[in-house]
Amino acid sequence: MRVAAPLLALCLMVGCRETSAAPIRIDLGPAATDELTLVPRASLAELIEISPSESALYLTLTSAERTCEALAVADADAAGVSVRLLLPAGRKLEPGHYPLLTETPAPDQPAIDKPTVQSTVKVHGRRQELRSGGELTLTEVDPSPQGSIEGLLKFEFNGDAEHPATRVSGHFLAHFCRINRLRSVARD
Repeated sequence: MRVAAPLLALCLMVGCRETSAAPIRIDLGPAATDELTLVPRASLAELIEISPSESALYLTLTSAERTCEALAVADADAAGVSVRLLLPAGRKLEPGHYPLLTETPAPDQPAIDKPTVQSTVKVHGRRQELRSGGELTLTEVDPSPQGSIEGLLKFEFNGDAEHPATRVSGHFLAHFCRINRLRSVARD
């Protein structure tokens, strides 16, 4: 029994990261220091019900060691991609194509009624929110406690007079660490 407990703990820790992760190509601008190939050491997913009519999927792909139970140790050289997929109006998490949109509607505008993606990249100690363009493609979704999510990042902004072109692309496989669903309350 003494051998089983450490072995079980090791299996649970390894279950939250993909050891043969595919590389993610990051290009944030024209300088050589703006380019990086990220080989994630941790690929984690969380599905959170924010309200009865809104859920969010959070993906974290990082070069830092991280488990489901603990945040990554602060490392200035760590690189990562964070993705948030907002699922409004009771939409379920399922395979499909989800656009990268960073604009949010003004308070006097109607809320966005379709799923949208926002993404932030960390490279060389600086964080940068990606501008609109491209999409998150989910190919396989198993939102169970030991489930996983697989897909493709295809984020691309062509650039404009004020912002350089950016691109983040690559395949990912992330394991669910947390699934928080709102509890239904029976009414009398």
